[in-house]
Amino acid sequence: MTKDPLGKIFRVEKKLGRGDLFEFISFFPNGTRTVQVFQHESFDGMGALLTESKKWTGANITVPLFNLKTHLSFIQILEGLRGLTKDMTPSITRWNHLNKGAKYSPEHLAWRVFSAEATQKILSVAREQKVSLNTLLLYVFNSTVADNLLSPEQKDCRWLIPVNMRRTEPERVFTGNRTSSVGLWFERDATLSDIESEYRKSLNKWRALAANTLAKASSFLSERVLYRLARRRGESNFWIGSFTNLGVWSFPMITDGQNWPIALSVCPPAGTPCFPIGAGIVTWQGHLSVSLRLNAGLISDNQALPEDLLDELTNRLSGMVKSSLETIRSSRAAH
Repeated sequence: MTKDPLGKIFRVEKKLGRGDLFEFISFFPNGTRTVQVFQHESFDGMGALLTESKKWTGANITVPLFNLKTHLSFIQILEGLRGLTKDMTPSITRWNHLNKGAKYSPEHLAWRVFSAEATQKILSVAREQKVSLNTLLLYVFNSTVADNLLSPEQKDCRWLIPVNMRRTEPERVFTGNRTSSVGLWFERDATLSDIESEYRKSLNKWRALAANTLAKASSFLSERVLYRLARRRGESNFWIGSFTNLGVWSFPMITDGQNWPIALSVCPPAGTPCFPIGAGIVTWQGHLSVSLRLNAGLISDNQALPEDLLDELTNRLSGMVKSSLETIRSSRAAH
């Protein structure tokens, strides 16, 4: 059994012409930035952050661990298994346009980094609405995507939420995937409070552990079998995409360090028609960053591109805070 079953799955997906590339962008006080490309076959988002941090001088980064209570709760375990069953239940997401045979390209992405002041305004709205920042951003991401990319016939929305599974000190490793996931399913017209409620239910740690165990079990399958399963899975679309949040990171003692980034942005992959959208969130040194990548199959002449969608997302957030929001924009337009 491989120690990185997700890496094996990504490797098989690439044999089908799908991709796993993601970018990690670091912004420095002198106005420069670096862009490092990673393969999900070898890294998850947290591993990429750890790897990049080796290049910086300053404080050491302590990676959060997956916290699973030691006592067994039958109700929690049962809910976790029910959630996993729901995640495995086939469904179809109807898009305005999705060409499943489109040649893979990682280039259809955009990102925005909000100023510290704009970030505080967004956080204030979340507090006023009594929801988490995750819920607020997922609500805005989902409504933007739904209005522009989903068919009017699509009445529900299904997102995949990655969960960091590093449980012990030895697992605070740089390479490999130490990630599980849980599904989040809600109605297209769900309110903020609706999504908050579903978010809390979905983030059942036993559910994440069950999904992780299932992924490890897949390691016993040959790549040939996994290839057939992946090809069959690619014939239908189960999810809108993945919604990744690498958390909140603050290092007040080195705010002025020239070799320490003042902001970060992570741009997850959208390498398969099963998960054609990758949304990335991270808050670093008080700067919120959001990114969006579209699978090439979603790109067409009459659909909004990532830059357009993030412009609309920013405008929606501006409407919620009742103020314009200052951002650093992507330096390249989506093609």
